[in-house]
Amino acid sequence: MARQDFNIQSILDIPHWEKIQDKLAQLTGTAIICIDYKGNPVTKHSARTDFCSVIRENPISRKRCFRCDALAGLEAVRLERPYIYLCHCGIVDVAVPVMVGERYLGSVMFGQVRLPNKDEEKAVRLVNEISSFQPEEESSRHDLLEMYEKLPEMEYDRIVEIAGLIASLVDYMVHKAVNNRYREQTYEWMYKLSEEHGHEKELTQAIEPLDILPENDTADKKQVSMSSPVYPAVEFIHNHPKEKVSMKSMALLCRISESHFSRTFSHDVGENFVSYVNRNKINQSKQLLRNSNKTISQIAAEFGYADTSNYISIFKKFEGITPQVYRQYKYK
Repeated sequence: MARQDFNIQSILDIPHWEKIQDKLAQLTGTAIICIDYKGNPVTKHSARTDFCSVIRENPISRKRCFRCDALAGLEAVRLERPYIYLCHCGIVDVAVPVMVGERYLGSVMFGQVRLPNKDEEKAVRLVNEISSFQPEEESSRHDLLEMYEKLPEMEYDRIVEIAGLIASLVDYMVHKAVNNRYREQTYEWMYKLSEEHGHEKELTQAIEPLDILPENDTADKKQVSMSSPVYPAVEFIHNHPKEKVSMKSMALLCRISESHFSRTFSHDVGENFVSYVNRNKINQSKQLLRNSNKTISQIAAEFGYADTSNYISIFKKFEGITPQVYRQYKYK
């Protein structure tokens, strides 16, 4: 796949990223949003402050916000690192670039904080020709200055640490998305080649070392001792992959509290409850993908996924490719 075919939506998987983004905003005490290379928002705003909410309601100041976001992203690309700056309102924002090779796709923006007095000189204004916030622009809002004063203060070194964390997370997601797409493309290319030359046996032998699709049709339960309090739940999950199971019902089955069940399950199984249930469903659904003519929607419904897109998303999370690609190129 050519690098120009990627966009920030395909890299970050926006619905999944927004959940991560909400958690990051909560843990770091900053507001976070993602933009494309033009500066247009591609996610909701997580933990946006009251002050910035008011500023972005004004058409003039909103354009300034978008301009700052776009310019900051380009500056981060030029510097090849997260860019910490003061926006047109004089508050701290940071642009963490999302890159595939040398191609800039957009940025993860975080901030909406103020620096303490001792750190005020460490961040520079992004563009001098854009004036800083002037309260008379919003004279009808007498509480705007009060909102500004309520913006959280954060030391510059802490901002640098958060920028490093988000940059590492972005790099990981870019690497994962690119590898998954290239592996999927490898399947397509090798299968077409085998069809042209009739080398299906060689195709299977060539693909196996890639280790893309593990063939275990059930999640590993050997590590779970029969003496474990959650062992009955593990047995039930394996024997009833097509049933909807809740943590509450499994805790009742094991005769322990829900909180105790959650902690014990993660400790003894090595994976949280929801992820383990989904992994087992996905692994066992692969049998139907290989051995039946049922549609993807029918298989999704059979394993308790009311929303087919949810099944496809979870399948891709565990297998690296979609159910359709799995069926077509691995077992056609």
